[in-house]
Amino acid sequence: MKRTLSATFLSLIFITLFAVGSRAQEPTTKPTRPRPAQKPAAEQTSQADAPTVEAPSTEEQLRRTLNNLTTQITALNAEVRSLRRANDRNSLALELLLSEERLARLEDKLDQATQRKIELDAREADIQRRQKNIQQEVALRGFLRRDEGEAALRAEFQRALDDTRSQQQQAQQRIADLQTQVSQLRARVEALRRRLERLESRDEANESQKQ
Repeated sequence: MKRTLSATFLSLIFITLFAVGSRAQEPTTKPTRPRPAQKPAAEQTSQADAPTVEAPSTEEQLRRTLNNLTTQITALNAEVRSLRRANDRNSLALELLLSEERLARLEDKLDQATQRKIELDAREADIQRRQKNIQQEVALRGFLRRDEGEAALRAEFQRALDDTRSQQQQAQQRIADLQTQVSQLRARVEALRRRLERLESRDEANESQKQ
């Protein structure tokens, strides 16, 4: 019995020692944590070479805003000046057109007044001719009494001559007035034309500079 127990005890000791020796011979391996995947070298190089963009400071933002406002104001002033020049040019063109129309009407009136004066002058010359040839007038009229007929004709011719000369004076005065108006308006038209030409030349020069 004792031999059996001793044999069993020895067997247990042998088995235990064998198991410990087997574990001692196994390689000890530590658990490794997974390493993150490395980015390609080209991508790392591009990121390293890329400049770092810094956010603009408040002062820089204010400066940029002021520059933008200045640019906009300058452009607006240029548009206002251009619009003012266009308005001036249009106003001058309209005034010139109206003045030319008025000048044409005045010149027509002057031509009519001049023609009227010519007709009155012709009438005066005819009356004077008939006064000189009053005897023929008396004979043509067939007056019974020659002296009375002649006196009546002389009075008639004188009234016609006085009326004609009065109309001549009126026509001459109207011609003088119309000539004054025409001269003043013609000078005004010429001045407007020169101003309009200068404005158009200036605008053309500005457009050429812009191009």
